[in-house]
Amino acid sequence: MTIINIVGFILIFGILVFVHELGHFLAARRNGIVTEEFGFGYPPRVVTLRKGDGKLVVDDKALVVPGGYELPEDLVAGSLVTIQTTPDKKGRPVLTNVEVISPDDPLRSNAGVVSMIDPGTIYSINAIPFGGFVRMRGEDGPAGPGSFANASAGARAVTLLAGPGMNLLLAVIIFSISFMLGRPDAVPGGRIDEVAPGSPAELAGLAVGDRIFLIGDKEVRTASDVGDYVQAHPGEPVAMTIDRNGERMVVTLTPRVSPPEGQGPVGVTVYPVTEITRYGVGESLIRGAEDTARFTYFTLSVPSMLMKGVITPSEARPVGPKAIFDLTSGAITATQDSGLWFPVLQLMGILSAALAITNLLPIPALDGGRLLFIIIEKVRGRRVDPNWEGAIHLAGMLVLLGLMVIITYQDFASPVPLPDWLAPLGR
Repeated sequence: MTIINIVGFILIFGILVFVHELGHFLAARRNGIVTEEFGFGYPPRVVTLRKGDGKLVVDDKALVVPGGYELPEDLVAGSLVTIQTTPDKKGRPVLTNVEVISPDDPLRSNAGVVSMIDPGTIYSINAIPFGGFVRMRGEDGPAGPGSFANASAGARAVTLLAGPGMNLLLAVIIFSISFMLGRPDAVPGGRIDEVAPGSPAELAGLAVGDRIFLIGDKEVRTASDVGDYVQAHPGEPVAMTIDRNGERMVVTLTPRVSPPEGQGPVGVTVYPVTEITRYGVGESLIRGAEDTARFTYFTLSVPSMLMKGVITPSEARPVGPKAIFDLTSGAITATQDSGLWFPVLQLMGILSAALAITNLLPIPALDGGRLLFIIIEKVRGRRVDPNWEGAIHLAGMLVLLGLMVIITYQDFASPVPLPDWLAPLGR
């Protein structure tokens, strides 16, 4: 574990969560839902960057509340108020003074009734440096005008879908960038990267840089073909057709039955042979969208593939922060070793799409769970009591936290293996 891996994990995971919350924030603002705070990281709050402009609606007239203006503490929807405004450069009325008065005040004839209050969004930096959050008024229960609970079903649905939607859009962008910067495309053969001293490979004369094209009578299409073949033929002479500096030759060696720890039967590390391919902007965008769709389809097909035995339960298991840290560390190391951004970008694209899909699952506390309540509302013709809905989401959150503890334990007890494009292949 290095400081680069830790910082990289925070940045990668943080960007994905931040973009997700940004989607909710922009959609909420667009649909008239009051956003009380948009935070970088998670509380406790360290510093308030600024307070954005708010809005006060008096007698159906919208007034701009400047970011630095503090509204009276006793101001609520339905309050009788007197106001003073001044126009800004755009001609909008900007609030300069507001006073709450009683119904029997002599000034009541010049007063107006407040119908909606938006004090302005607080933009903050918080202590836990992972992603961000958006706090909407009335997200878990009724809270009057401008609240999430009081918004229309369509506005709530769009606001919920915007988070996963932003993650899918980010996945397309990240995959597209990886195509533009260059992606390694595997070509036939495997390149020897390491030869163990005293091993059958060294005794047969194999050297670093040799490229294996045939092993036995099998063409080497991927580097793992070498490892699979020698594992299946311990103690038997094996012929390899290799290329060394443009010259083809055949060498014969015998894989060991009981090799020393960490060496393998032959004693070589074989990497895939790749060619870097770069694409134009247009084709990159198309391929980025295709990769996002392909990964989304694959993820949604996991339950079916599991039941059909195409994949094993261990391959389909969910992962937690520890496994994601291991994957990001592997991607960062692969990028450092290769000089290509592909490993990091590929992982970010996959994680962004996975975050979108996970949040759309119909589980309480997730975006998909909240969407499920909106669907139920449309079917039955009336809303589920917001207080009951909030309680169900709270219970769902507690269950998810419990599952996360179990998943994290599993990640430590049985670490997730790195995918082929992050780990050395064959041995």
